[in-house]
Amino acid sequence: MGNTGGSSDAPAGSFYLYSGRNVATTQSSEAKNDDYAWERRQRRIKEAEHFRNLGNESFKRGFLESAIDYYSKAIDSFPDNFEYYTNRALCYKKQEKWQEVANDVRVALNLDEDSVKAHYYLGQALIHLGEPTEGLKKLTKAKTLSEHYKVPYIDEIDNEIHKAKKAIWLNEDAKMVEELHSFKNYIESTIERDREAGLLTVDDYDQRISQYNKTFDYIERARQRKIPNHLCCTISMCLMKDPVISPSGITYERKLLEQHFKCNGEFEPVTREPCSLKNIYPNYAVKEAIDLFLKENPWAYDE
Repeated sequence: MGNTGGSSDAPAGSFYLYSGRNVATTQSSEAKNDDYAWERRQRRIKEAEHFRNLGNESFKRGFLESAIDYYSKAIDSFPDNFEYYTNRALCYKKQEKWQEVANDVRVALNLDEDSVKAHYYLGQALIHLGEPTEGLKKLTKAKTLSEHYKVPYIDEIDNEIHKAKKAIWLNEDAKMVEELHSFKNYIESTIERDREAGLLTVDDYDQRISQYNKTFDYIERARQRKIPNHLCCTISMCLMKDPVISPSGITYERKLLEQHFKCNGEFEPVTREPCSLKNIYPNYAVKEAIDLFLKENPWAYDE
């Protein structure tokens, strides 16, 4: 019995020792695999960055196709960096290949849903692809994120938002004109039909025609687009974006007044009184009025 017990203990001890070596060997193998995977990932990232830098250089030189090729190679090397997709999308944007822009930035947003550029580019692409409402949503998201991350191109996003609102308004206005024209034809034909059927006397007919003309003349006048003079720059007579006020109380578009100072000297364009950049201040009241006017009249942007 003792021998039997002793012989059974030895194999058991050997089994545990063997299992321990197996665990150690497995852990060592896994560690080596992890190291290899990490090194391989780093090589891929380094290679991708090399291609990205070449793409950036090509883009600066205006070689868009070359830049696209390099950014594509960067993506092939390391497809997990969303910036490679937004870089390539910018090239497509320059080429006005809007579907390609949309495709790339959608991938970028899957990798980083808070990418300002991806939302910005997608908004622009959707507008050009005939989806201004969806484009406006993306641009609005881009603006919200840009305010959080303090990106330097927030004014560009603002401009695109105004363009999107204008595109939406123009689309709706075109539909309204079509419906109005159809309704106008209907009223006209109804009056004529009633006259031919003897349902209207001559006086009744004349009255209906007069009402018809007055109504649609009023509608046409109401649809006329006019920007109030006090919202327009004194130099360009166009709607202002960044109004500033001079010591004389005249409001100008900042960029145009700065250009005037640079080209013509430090004096006011209208009064000819001495004036420089240090004498002008933002006209917040007019800016607020402009923003409200644009909100109610999106067509006026860039008019």
